[in-house]
Amino acid sequence: MGGAEINIDATLFCGQSFAWSKVNERYQAVLGGRLVSFTNEEFPSLLERDREVAEYFDCSFDYPGAEEHLSHLDPYLGTCIETYSSLRILRQDPWEVMISFILSQNNNIARIRGIYQKLSEAYGTKLGEGVYTFPRPEALSTVTEEELRALGTGFRAPYIIDAIEKSHILEEIEALSDAEAQEALIKIKGIGVKVSSCILLFAYHRMRTFPLDVWMKRIMGERYPGRAPDFFAPYEGLAQQYLFHAYRSEHGRKA
Repeated sequence: MGGAEINIDATLFCGQSFAWSKVNERYQAVLGGRLVSFTNEEFPSLLERDREVAEYFDCSFDYPGAEEHLSHLDPYLGTCIETYSSLRILRQDPWEVMISFILSQNNNIARIRGIYQKLSEAYGTKLGEGVYTFPRPEALSTVTEEELRALGTGFRAPYIIDAIEKSHILEEIEALSDAEAQEALIKIKGIGVKVSSCILLFAYHRMRTFPLDVWMKRIMGERYPGRAPDFFAPYEGLAQQYLFHAYRSEHGRKA
């Protein structure tokens, strides 16, 4: 799948990742402990030569087929897919996704990204000027709630502490069913059905999961009253991301 078939802006800034920045038409993030940086023009060749980046952008999945299936289900969803065509579900690091979506509770994307960056600067490894890795659990093993609160985590600080202590749970998820995986994840403080669904979708590519936050509940109530997420089966996760991104884009990115 070529880079031209991926909507880079929609994919990177639709609320599934908080690692990316864009300055002067150059996208940049630290992935797997290294800096990845590219422009739109450089993106197709990057995918061709860098297998890890291609996997991160989920290039092996049949998105055209999934989008066609979803478009036939519902006219409104079809319009969302046509408008924001080629949005992809990233295959992200489970640890980073877990902490990011713990931070997402009662928060907005801009602020989540800011706290994510502060954590990286405070406890990550510096790769260059203003460029840091996201800290691994071992780097945070002695961090205190007070130190986390000082970075703006607020009431989420004890949740992050518990996630650090129980990060081994992430290693078990691949072998579990969706229901079993969700049950395992909610053993961590601050992780409920919504956050666990985000972890399963954005870190483990469990496309049958459908994160429901206040915005998605509103969308489902307005557009699909009486319908459950399995209306979009077997691509619930992709449908959710298109619906969320369209709603956020059309309402001034307040979500």
